[in-house]
Amino acid sequence: MNDNSYSDIHIHSQQRATRALIKFCSDHDYDYPAIPDLHHCLRALEQGNIKAAVEFYQKVPLGGMGCFNDWLPPVIFSHENPEYVQAVFEALTSQWSLLMRLSLPKTN
Repeated sequence: MNDNSYSDIHIHSQQRATRALIKFCSDHDYDYPAIPDLHHCLRALEQGNIKAAVEFYQKVPLGGMGCFNDWLPPVIFSHENPEYVQAVFEALTSQWSLLMRLSLPKTN
């Protein structure tokens, strides 16, 4: 770990969640400006650089209109329907965000 204020205890779960979110976005042709930040976040996690991973995580805007999670993924595969792809995207995004937030520096 590069900085004692950042926790790497969840790094394996963070890597898995980041990979899953990247794959879903790729499979569903999501073209959002922050997609490269997801890839940079994953690379930083793979290198054990939690501080950089958190910095890239924080570059991905979440929460409102026009933000990363303001997307209706298209149905791509025959086993999908609109409700399913929306729920999967929301779950993947929420899980990734929750896990990445676990590594934020602790504030007193």
